[in-house]
Amino acid sequence: MRILVISGSTRRESLNTRLARLAAATLAHDTVTVVNDLDRVPYYNGDVEAAGLPAPVVELRQAVADADAVVIVTPEYNGTVPGLLGNAVDWLSRPPENSVLRGKRVVVLSASPSRYGGIRAASHLRTVLGHIRADVAPQGLSVARAPQRLGDSSADPDLVTDLAKVLNEALPPAPREENILALAA
Repeated sequence: MRILVISGSTRRESLNTRLARLAAATLAHDTVTVVNDLDRVPYYNGDVEAAGLPAPVVELRQAVADADAVVIVTPEYNGTVPGLLGNAVDWLSRPPENSVLRGKRVVVLSASPSRYGGIRAASHLRTVLGHIRADVAPQGLSVARAPQRLGDSSADPDLVTDLAKVLNEALPPAPREENILALAA
């Protein structure tokens, strides 16, 4: 499978980017791309969209379109999704009838230093993605006390196990190509 992992944070020492990279490492048997430069995407504006899509928007949309599934890792700012990530989702949701997220399998993860792990932001993001008609996995993971659990050099083994379980349940392997051909014959 081709998996796109999007970190909703661009901070250098981001816990969410660490979680995104851990997810990518957990999905080592797949082709995984990590995006953590959403600050390149301009704020959504219908006039800008009508005049022609900016290159970073085209690139992000293409990356989502090319992926079999998307993992989005969200920080929690003031109890919800940060503006940077919300803006990217706004661009990805356009135009509504042809959104690259429509029908796309999406797994939502979050990480926070708090005892809640960004669960409110993750819940809000799932709601928005469902409204866009993404295929939002019911499985997810919110990592509480993320600085300790993600560590500076290695993650808590229990976290690695939990993350692998969530991703394996949410992203079942695609059927092998020869099975698809056999069914079509």
